[in-house]
Amino acid sequence: MALVIIGVIVAIFVFASTASGQTFFGGLMGNLTPQQISQVAQNAGFRDEDLVTAVAVALAESSGNPGAVGDQSITPGGSVGLWQINLKWHPEYTAESLKDPQVNANAAFAIYSAAGDSFTPWSTFKTGAYLAHMSAAQEGMADV
Repeated sequence: MALVIIGVIVAIFVFASTASGQTFFGGLMGNLTPQQISQVAQNAGFRDEDLVTAVAVALAESSGNPGAVGDQSITPGGSVGLWQINLKWHPEYTAESLKDPQVNANAAFAIYSAAGDSFTPWSTFKTGAYLAHMSAAQEGMADV
């Protein structure tokens, strides 16, 4: 009986999270693991070594926090989510939608594709800060 009640509560929570526009990841968790980030990145279209790099960039940009908001003193609206998508340069997205890990991954893949399949739009790539996260990103690939 207790397991049925717990199952119903979890089902209600998942439904409420997805109905409000959040994915199950964003509605239930704090920071995502490299494996969870790699899953949304792969769903968005990243593949092979670029998938590993995408995860490392996300970890460098947000520490895996889908609700991270940065750069507010630099640009209006700042940068939001796992890949810190900048709202000034990407007004097609909203801050709220970019807190959804899959929406953010999709946006990151669109930006990467528009840059000629390059990570140069991300400062953590240009500075090399993402390299400190490559090992964790590679470990996150094991089960994807």
